[in-house]
This record gives sequence, structure tokens and C-alpha cells, in this order.
Amino acid sequence: MNEPQRTAITSCSTCPCGQAAGVRYGGRCPMVDRKRRRDETLALEGQVIQTVWFIKRGTVVLSRCGPDGVDRPRLVRGPGTFIGLEVLVRSTYADSVRTTEPTIVCGVSRDGLDGWLGPKGTPSRMALEQTLIATADDRPRAAGADGTAIARVARWILDDAAANCRVPRQVIAALLGMVPETLSRSLAHLHDEKMIELTRRTISVTDRARLETVAD
Repeated sequence: MNEPQRTAITSCSTCPCGQAAGVRYGGRCPMVDRKRRRDETLALEGQVIQTVWFIKRGTVVLSRCGPDGVDRPRLVRGPGTFIGLEVLVRSTYADSVRTTEPTIVCGVSRDGLDGWLGPKGTPSRMALEQTLIATADDRPRAAGADGTAIARVARWILDDAAANCRVPRQVIAALLGMVPETLSRSLAHLHDEKMIELTRRTISVTDRARLETVAD
């Protein structure tokens, strides 16, 4: 079976939600477009879920309070991501979520989502709910991940979507378990070794084989 490919969402007809709703054939999607500015909060951990969001364009950062009580960034997500889908198995947001750039989101009420997904007890809905139960309460590890700083940065760069999203460097550093200065030095080292090309806005891989070796 071929793996699904993620494509750019340019309209409702190319959006997975719009396709599922059959908008191309006259169907109506229950989700409504809204524009959000940079650094705008979409959700707060522990807040009662009133709206489920779908990221249509832009990037958001998800953060969660760890065992030590410190709130830490844990994930960067872009187009095609649901925020608040855990409403199917709990009443409150599992993460705090904020935008890192001007973002277009589509929103639907918890009741609207429930009606759109159809009756409970179907195999597909049961599988979704069990997945959400397994992940909704995951706690982020304390800062400090596996491998050297350069190896962690190399692994991050190899994820093209993450490396070229508009996320502040201090957030990326926190995700990788390091301070921003260490992130900058690691990027400079990889650039000096001619494994990457680096600008203020983009990072491009110039020697993938060597970068993958460093990342292992």
C-alpha cells in the first residue's frame, strides 16, 4: 500500500477536511477559516476545549508542563495538524499552542466535530480515540536529549519541514534540549563542514550522506 503524501493546502478542495466533506461536489465542510497573527494563542493546557482547530497555513508550537512543573516546547506543527482533537477523549486541551507566524486555521465546535465524525463505536473512531488516549497525557522529558548537540541539530535539519519552518531559534533550542548559543554554534559547525547552507530564513542540506552520519 502506498503511503499518503502531504501536499500543500491551497484551498478547501485541496484540504483534507474539505475533501472529506466533499466540497468539490457541493458538500459543506463544518470548519470555518480564521486568520491568526504571529504569537497568538490558540489553546492553553488545561483549558476547557470549546474549539478544535485545523492548521491550514502557517506553523504553531505546542508546549506542555513537564514533571518538574516547567512548561516546555515539545512539538512544532504545520499545515494538516489538528489542535484540540483530544476533545474526543477528554474535556481540556492537552497542550498550550501558539502561532509562530501569520497563520490560517479552521475551527469547529466540539459538538460540530462530534456530529461530523459520526456515531461512536465505529472501528475507525474507536482506533482514533484509543490513539488519543495513549498520547494525550504524555509528559515532555526534561531538557537534554539523546546524543551530542551537533547530532541533535543534524537530526532536526534532516526533517525538512521542521528545519525550514518559521520558528524562533530559542524555541528550537528548547525543543532540542540546549541553549540558543549552542544551537547557533552547532549550525555554524555544520555550515563550516559544508554539510548545510545557512541563511537567516532557510537551511538547505548540501551533503546529506555526511549529515545522516553525524545524526546517527
